[in-house]
Amino acid sequence: MLCPTDSSVFPFHVGETLPEENPEHPELQLGWDSESTWLLSSLDSSDMTTVFGEYLQPSQMTDVLLVGIEALTADDIYDRQLGSNILDMAMRDPASWLTDVPKIVRYLHKNMEHICTEPARQSLDSLLLLLTKRCPREVVRSLLKISPTCDSAALAVWEVMTSAPWALWSVLTELLSVLQDQRLRKVFSCATEDACIYPLALLLCTDIETEEFAALYKAQRFLRHPSLVMLSLVLRGLITLSKTPETARKIPVLLPDIMETLQDANTDVKMKALVLLRNMMGHMKREEASVIALQLAEKLLPLFDDVSSQVRELSISFFKDVMKTVVGRNMKKMKKKVQRVLLPLFLHMNDQIESVAKASGNTLLACACFLRWRKLSYLAETHQTHLIGECLLLHNRSRVEDYLCQSLPYLKDTQATLRVAAIRFIGLAARHLRDQSSEKLWDICNALLPLAKDKELLVRTLAADTIFVLTRDMRTSGWSLRSLCCWPL
Repeated sequence: MLCPTDSSVFPFHVGETLPEENPEHPELQLGWDSESTWLLSSLDSSDMTTVFGEYLQPSQMTDVLLVGIEALTADDIYDRQLGSNILDMAMRDPASWLTDVPKIVRYLHKNMEHICTEPARQSLDSLLLLLTKRCPREVVRSLLKISPTCDSAALAVWEVMTSAPWALWSVLTELLSVLQDQRLRKVFSCATEDACIYPLALLLCTDIETEEFAALYKAQRFLRHPSLVMLSLVLRGLITLSKTPETARKIPVLLPDIMETLQDANTDVKMKALVLLRNMMGHMKREEASVIALQLAEKLLPLFDDVSSQVRELSISFFKDVMKTVVGRNMKKMKKKVQRVLLPLFLHMNDQIESVAKASGNTLLACACFLRWRKLSYLAETHQTHLIGECLLLHNRSRVEDYLCQSLPYLKDTQATLRVAAIRFIGLAARHLRDQSSEKLWDICNALLPLAKDKELLVRTLAADTIFVLTRDMRTSGWSLRSLCCWPL
């Protein structure tokens, strides 16, 4: 039978404790040799319990668990499997293994951002949630002590702890107790903001009415000026709450401030706000959602051009869902907003990120159906992208000027494919302008001139040729721009 006193199996003997971190003496750090790693990783959690459980003291069990947590960060698959097996062993007998909560939380925080594989992360998350379930007070207060200003690793830990409704309730309850204790509140003042936590906790109370919560929120506006870290944490909590109809229906009162977060420069905040809004809309009656849809449509359009491809894809896909919720007298108002997104969607069908390009095509098709625009629907459905630009221009000549203004910012887009698409569209739009004065054409040329120094040859060439044709046709009556839109990439 394998015994933990055998150094070929376990890298330290019973009676020893895990060495403290000592960067000046790396030879004292705990290490695994290949033989012991292989032997241990070949055991499942029940075997390991049999091998080690009866031999180890509680402090030694904690040390073994910390070894397992750190092993999850390893490059070697056997080391990671060993780590998962140790965590599974600990979770099978938490009363014996999860005794030194502060020390375990400290190691979770230390290693959270260094775990790169999904199975290893799932093991760590499961351990953290079990620890939160068993000892919520110790976990919350330990984390506040470790990172009172909430660094990125602490934020990752908080997010796991608020990912399930029951866990969120436990965490908020403990945070509220900290806020109510004047001594602790001073200690943790950097990490807690009662203006955010109190109303969030109240959302979990089933006996508080929607009107009651709305009055409380309007008095405090707890999403208006929180720190970025607290905003991210509160949004994570709201996402968890928005998964159930009972609490999701209380969230619309937060809508004005949630929509304001869509303008935040932080990608994580914008993504969470979008997911929260999508969940919330999914639980609302269509008549209620119809009114909100008009406000959302306005806020989503700028996100189509976000630097994050995830934000672009989610906002574009969400717009399609938002549009479909509109009913009754709001239909006419929504049609005007839908017309505003047609050109950005058309241009983003050339997005370098395939998923964004696909989402743009799907949403453009949905917009065409919403507007009952048969030709555009056909072109979008059959992926005849090269004909969509002219279809937009011919359908409503009064909008040519608007389309042209919308397309100009794309000349500065970071993606070469979008700059190319914008140049082609601008060249095509110029021949449909009602105002073809020299002044107007020169304005277009001036917008194209900086592209003469573009790093992409195709962009430089297409911009130069478009300028040439525009300046030539200021002096002649003939136009030959039609062919520009069909140039191959």
